[in-house]
Amino acid sequence: MTSAYLLINCLIGFQSHIVNELKKLSEFIEIYKVNVMYDIIAKVNVNSEKELQEIIISKIRKIEGIKSTLTLVIVKHTKPGLD
Repeated sequence: MTSAYLLINCLIGFQSHIVNELKKLSEFIEIYKVNVMYDIIAKVNVNSEKELQEIIISKIRKIEGIKSTLTLVIVKHTKPGLD
């Protein structure tokens, strides 16, 4: 299993549209609208990094209103306090 956070910059006025489109994709387990450098942060779970790349290229980058993305692959899951 590969998990990643996807940070998304939106064109003005497209944040809600993009969130709605992401909700249609079963790979996304968390989606947040934020008001920082990025407009949306979404967590995705897939079977492999190759599948992650395919989803980003074939599904995410085709959503109208996305200006740019940054993918942060999670390499290790830890519980707080268990370093």
